[in-house]
Amino acid sequence: MIYLVVALIIGAANCVNRMVNVKAGQVFGTANGALINYLEATVLAIALVFITGKGAELAPAHLASVPLWVYLGGVAGLLAMVLIIAATPRTNAFISAVLTLAGNLGMSLVLDYLFYEMFSWKRVIGVCLVLTGAAWIEWQKSEHAKKQK
Repeated sequence: MIYLVVALIIGAANCVNRMVNVKAGQVFGTANGALINYLEATVLAIALVFITGKGAELAPAHLASVPLWVYLGGVAGLLAMVLIIAATPRTNAFISAVLTLAGNLGMSLVLDYLFYEMFSWKRVIGVCLVLTGAAWIEWQKSEHAKKQK
């Protein structure tokens, strides 16, 4: 049960993160908005490393021993942040969140299969339902806009 609550908190934090970074991108530019986010995250992560007593893991020898594929998470995160900053103002927070969720779910299907050899058509149908809901909301919005003209 605690993990479900944590997952909800993560979702809420991601939404706040997305919108704050979109606003930072609008004020400072896309690249600078992403840079501000990652500098802040780096400072907080370094503080967390020292608070937990794992400061030795920042030694150059240890960092060099980390497999290169581990750094892919940072690259993917930066790419996601830049795309969120660029795309969200052109949609809206709700549609951006739904499509981000659909992307997360879709990639989770792929990664579950690649790493754990798990696959379920029920999960695929669930992702399709999320995408259908987002498309329906956008269709409703465009129909409403046509009636306003």
